[in-house]
Amino acid sequence: MDSPRDTPRSLSESSPIDVLHVDDDPEFSTLVAAALEREREHITVHTETDPRVAVDRVRRDGPTFDCIVCDYDMPDLDGLDVLASVRAEYPELPVILFTANGSEEVASEAISAGVTDYLRKGDDTSQYQLLANRIENAVERYRASQSLTRGLTAIENATDAVCILGDDGTIEYANAACTALFGYEREELLGRHWEAFYPDDDVQTVSDSILPEARESRWSGQSSLVRKDGSLVDVDHTLTSTADGSLVWTLSRVSKRDRLETKLSRRERAIDEAPIGVVLTDPDQADNPIVYVNDEFTNITGYSRDETLGRNCRFLQGEATDEAAVNELRAAVDEREPVTTELLNYRKDGTEFWNRVRIAPIFDDDGSVDLFVGFQDDITPRKTYEELLQSNTARLEALFEHSPDLVIVHDDGGTIQDVNQRVCEELGYSEAELVGKTVWDLDPSSEPDRAREFWTELPTNKPHRFEGELEQRDGTTFPTEIHLIQLNVEGENMFVAMIRDISKQKEREAELVEQNERLDRFASVVSHDLRNPLQVAMGRLEMLQDDCDSDHLDDIDRALDRMDDLISDLLVLAHQGDDAMEVEPVGLADLARACWQNVVTDGATLTVETDAVVDADRDQLQQLLENLFRNAVEHSSDDGDGNGDVTVTISETDDGFAIEDDGPGIPEDDHDTVFEAGYTTSSEGTGFGLNIVSQVAAAHGWTVTVSEGAEGGARFDFRVD
Repeated sequence: MDSPRDTPRSLSESSPIDVLHVDDDPEFSTLVAAALEREREHITVHTETDPRVAVDRVRRDGPTFDCIVCDYDMPDLDGLDVLASVRAEYPELPVILFTANGSEEVASEAISAGVTDYLRKGDDTSQYQLLANRIENAVERYRASQSLTRGLTAIENATDAVCILGDDGTIEYANAACTALFGYEREELLGRHWEAFYPDDDVQTVSDSILPEARESRWSGQSSLVRKDGSLVDVDHTLTSTADGSLVWTLSRVSKRDRLETKLSRRERAIDEAPIGVVLTDPDQADNPIVYVNDEFTNITGYSRDETLGRNCRFLQGEATDEAAVNELRAAVDEREPVTTELLNYRKDGTEFWNRVRIAPIFDDDGSVDLFVGFQDDITPRKTYEELLQSNTARLEALFEHSPDLVIVHDDGGTIQDVNQRVCEELGYSEAELVGKTVWDLDPSSEPDRAREFWTELPTNKPHRFEGELEQRDGTTFPTEIHLIQLNVEGENMFVAMIRDISKQKEREAELVEQNERLDRFASVVSHDLRNPLQVAMGRLEMLQDDCDSDHLDDIDRALDRMDDLISDLLVLAHQGDDAMEVEPVGLADLARACWQNVVTDGATLTVETDAVVDADRDQLQQLLENLFRNAVEHSSDDGDGNGDVTVTISETDDGFAIEDDGPGIPEDDHDTVFEAGYTTSSEGTGFGLNIVSQVAAAHGWTVTVSEGAEGGARFDFRVD
């Protein structure tokens, strides 16, 4: 709790006053206390009847009292003795002699001893009003003196320099801080003109602009002033006018950080808008701490300015930070040299980021390092790309070297730049022998002029397929399939040829050609040499049926129909794949109904449970459906009743469609062989119907499986995705 003397007071506002009254008469002391406190509510009287106790109390509690009121004639110690004791401890504390036994001699002695006031006791109560006035006046002067003393002490001991300039511009007062700031003794400063502290180039500006503004009211700003040794010191200073025409000159040294902030105040916005992190560190402080960071630095690291300032930049480092890179930075800082390196650092949330750090010293006018500036770039995306590129490069090199294909890289002039090991193995050359050769040295089928024209028109990054030849060291050649792609590498066009030996493919193609020729010849025999006699036999049978009636005629008719079905299926097999497929969206429902009309169905029924559309060649899909419908009807007619009243259902599945009947079905043991040529369980079947279904499905890239239907018949599932 504050004591009364610790609280600022104003008597005009009836500030509390604590009075110690010393009088050996207890009754009179009580009367004085009551009278004073009645006269002034803000006066509190503390009473002591023993002067020695009073002196001890003053020594102990003196700062608590604002005034001492003391009798003169007292045993052991008189009023002047009390005055002397008080003055020894508190030279300015007000002491008023309030005594009945007084004389001019006592009054004179009291005044000489430094008593604040002297008042004789009277017989009426007006004396207490007078005493109260004397106490208030004494305390007011005392407090004013104390305030002035404290102010002067504060000015004298202030860390800022304070001078008073007279109206002629000379220093009339300078505190201790001035001597430290300018390097003069106090006696040297007094009487010195202000011009002595400004560089010659600034004197006129001060005289014409700064002083007139200061004399009007006040001026403040920054300047560089001249010290005794001729060096310059940067200061913030203020000039304030006083009533008597003097100027109060206050100055404070601008620290390095203050100078930095002043400079930054003009550029900070631009720096904060920079797309890279900017850091300033102070090598003159312990551990070279950060003194400034811009906004981008806080964005990169996740740390706020308050969390960053005052720390060494190493706080961003972590377990995986490369120590060699850190040592490189330290060495450059120690040598006061610029450096650039890349570090794996850590953000506030613990995540890693790659930091490209560029550090450079900033020198002051004396050539000493003032600060270090650091530029921080978050290069994590680039490093991630580089690591991915290195990984991909390693994989590509492995693919290049160990590819089963031959890989040749050549320029737009046809000169071979690189080959993989497979080329060397196949052609019988070393890599050194192949590099430098031309494409036409290895491919006798290529012509230089046509090749160059072809390469010129080849789009970049778009592979092109063609066939060629490669000649081995012994002069033998083999056919090749070439996939050529043009790449632009650092402004140069390079061509990568991926080459495959297609000797076996060519042999197979030759075999297929020969096989197709045989099939063509077979188809010609079937379509002409067999069908013509068959048609003659069928015609003769019709005429014979008109001429006679025999049970044998029906058997002959069925045999001829079977022969016609066999010829039709054989022709389908012979020509399967000859015509190019025209794949288009085909609606299953409509096509199934149309196919059902093309098949002799007797009493059979078609149920369509799908609206699916499949990509297919319409003619081949029609052949597939008709063969399955015919297969279902024919096999149901063999169940003994001969009526063929089977129900065939075509439905949609998750990955295609299915055709199912409720006829006798296919034995489970035959599920694996049902699609082989010649398989049939019907006396009317040709054995080629399901084989044709299998070939049509394969031509479309579909898979077909057979299983038992829900009603015991056969079910064919087609997967078309």
